[in-house]
Amino acid sequence: MGIQKEEYVPIADALLRSLTRDLDIFQSENHLFNSAYLSAMQNKTDEVRAKETGDAVLVQQKQTTQDLYLLGNELNKPIKLLNLVLSKANVKTTLASDVLRKIRKRNFEGALLSLKSLKQVISAQSALLIANGMKADTETMLENAFNNITAKSNEQTGFQQQRKAFTSANKDLYKELYVYVSEVAKMGKIIFQGEQKASEYTIDNLIAMVHVTRGNGKEDSKGGTPS
Repeated sequence: MGIQKEEYVPIADALLRSLTRDLDIFQSENHLFNSAYLSAMQNKTDEVRAKETGDAVLVQQKQTTQDLYLLGNELNKPIKLLNLVLSKANVKTTLASDVLRKIRKRNFEGALLSLKSLKQVISAQSALLIANGMKADTETMLENAFNNITAKSNEQTGFQQQRKAFTSANKDLYKELYVYVSEVAKMGKIIFQGEQKASEYTIDNLIAMVHVTRGNGKEDSKGGTPS
């Protein structure tokens, strides 16, 4: 799972919190990971944050991304309940599970494809599914969800296109921050291998945490994820 540009700062913030706590352990394993390194990583993170704060399009993109995650999260419960009905009615399909999995991975393009196919199954089997406990307005609910996610996804794509010039102009800055993120994550995973702390230094876990944070509509004052 790759890091998106708008995820660099919150991931760096999370790693900085862990590194601050574990700095003595890091330094005992490699003397380069000292207070000067910590300060340099903090300064680079703040430099990128300052650039992004002045980027109005990024602010809009982050809000759109958060809105998209919320729309995905709102589907979780009704799709799970629908899956129970599909199973009870013996309708053989994995589409409901596919939608949930793709939303969980924030693959909204894939989720929309599965959602469209699921709507077709629900429409064809409506009477049978209602007889097995499906709500009568389920088809309408799925249609509304499909339209809302499509609109928000298109909006997000538009902002991403607009931001290409910004990220291109600041690509070296992002690369410099990524060096810190990568170094700390790799070192932490090795130092704390087999311990719970290792998860704090695992990039996939950090990306997932950022997604959950935004999906819950929360983001701390520095733009990172909450402790």
